Amino acid sequence: MPVYEYQCATCEHQFEELVLSGSTVVACPECTSTDLQKLLSKFQRTRVGGDMPAPASAPAPRAGGCCGGGCGCH
Repeated sequence: MPVYEYQCATCEHQFEELVLSGSTVVACPECTSTDLQKLLSKFQRTRVGGDMPAPASAPAPRAGGCCGGGCGCH
């Protein structure tokens, strides 16, 4: 389910909204206006399966797997 970012054309409030379907009517939570502009979202890069290096600020993985419990979730 996609989360979209909007800015209200009436009061300029910016907010995020979970949109369940294309027919969902989104309204500003501040003024209830439906005159909205969909903003371009920043994509977040995530580490999946070790194919992308972790950021320098990320803690090093613990021995025994990603959760440290040796459960084999790595």
